[in-house]
Amino acid sequence: MAMNENDFNLLLRAKQQIHRESAIRSFLLAGVCVTAGLKLFGIDLPFIYPLLFLILFISLVLNSDVIANFGLVTKRDLVKVIDQHIHNDPKVLTRYTEVKKRP
Repeated sequence: MAMNENDFNLLLRAKQQIHRESAIRSFLLAGVCVTAGLKLFGIDLPFIYPLLFLILFISLVLNSDVIANFGLVTKRDLVKVIDQHIHNDPKVLTRYTEVKKRP
């Protein structure tokens, strides 16, 4: 059974969500590195600490499944799609069980 349009769109949304979350993490990591570098040279920018914390807090709230789920793809939805397609294709189900048996 082939993947239907809704499942495919769900997977695309999940992929975009992952890219967005990794971009935010990269931005925060770069901000921390720049802040540490400036601090190393004796330059102190007091507004940068609350700014980075605010960005981190907002990203955690918006990407949370529990607090604020604004059209995000949940893990439950992805597991449901994977579960449907594993059980519909005997070859995939066999391969999945073989992988699960390996130590």
